[in-house]
Amino acid sequence: MRVGIALPTLVSGDAVGNDALGMGQHLRRRGFEVSYFAATVAGVSERVHRLEEIGRVLCSAEDILIYHHSIGCEPAVRALERLPLRRKAVKYHNVTPPQFFSSLQRKVADGCHEGMRQISRLVQCGAHIWADSEFNAQDIRACSPQLPVTALPPFHQVEDLFRLEPDGRAVMGFDDWTTTFVAVGRVVPNKNIPLAIETLRAYRQRYDDKARLIVAGPWPLPEYVQHLCQFVHDQEQEGHVFLTGRLTVAQLKAIYLAADALVVTSEHEGFCVPLIEAMALRIPIVAVPNAAIPYTGGDAVRYAPADAELLAAELAHLILHDPLEREAQIGRGWQRYTTHFSTVAITRQFDELFDCLLAS
Repeated sequence: MRVGIALPTLVSGDAVGNDALGMGQHLRRRGFEVSYFAATVAGVSERVHRLEEIGRVLCSAEDILIYHHSIGCEPAVRALERLPLRRKAVKYHNVTPPQFFSSLQRKVADGCHEGMRQISRLVQCGAHIWADSEFNAQDIRACSPQLPVTALPPFHQVEDLFRLEPDGRAVMGFDDWTTTFVAVGRVVPNKNIPLAIETLRAYRQRYDDKARLIVAGPWPLPEYVQHLCQFVHDQEQEGHVFLTGRLTVAQLKAIYLAADALVVTSEHEGFCVPLIEAMALRIPIVAVPNAAIPYTGGDAVRYAPADAELLAAELAHLILHDPLEREAQIGRGWQRYTTHFSTVAITRQFDELFDCLLAS
């Protein structure tokens, strides 16, 4: 019996890629033969087949196909629909609404449109449905109210963050006790980084003129980064906002450990892995409660509306005014991580769902 794991793009360090790789590594430890399929691959040492090869590699009715859906992927959806496999599963990571990309990259926006249209096909292909979060599960239930869907948090890189020594080169110049906020993730429009920059401006005006913001993550849309740089200039925050680009896990750890708080201003998230990374590393969090953020963050996050002044006030409360609440929040975050999002907790839940798939 072979398990195939398919996804549009398999990139090391990407949230969907980390989930697929973690899932496959665990299944191999259980003794299964695992093959990966993707259209685009980067930074991965695994052998990865083309999506068009799914039917050739998974040639027995006893084989299993697990497809990770986050954007349009016709070859994988067609394989789920047509291959005579007895056992199939869809891991639904949510599809970013296309309007976030329509003015910047038409191809990505079209892929998001396609991915949203394909949800109605995925719920009809006889697959077990697993969603990253209860927020994501709502999309599935909207298409098929009677279809069972289970929330399954993604495998992640937190164990690597624990294991690796921080790469201090990433924070050279940032180790001076200056108040430091960090926003983590791909630098794309749905992350709403301009609001984080406005929040920094409000915080500097009202509380601490020396404070800074590190935007830690890759730049898949260079034109959007240019827009952000202009926005930093317009907000008069040059010298206080730093965009890192892609980081190694050790570099990311160093930046987390230099931060006084994680700031999450996203307009859309299907899960938001940086929340659990910050919980695990005991970094306090202030966030706007959009999309999946409150589902993942729970009571381990201080929430504020999408207003720079209110977000700045929450940051000041944590950092300047209420150290006991800060420590209490850090404690709630660690408890939430260990209970719901640790590798042990996710593996246990995945095993239950996978064994149910095996028995079907």
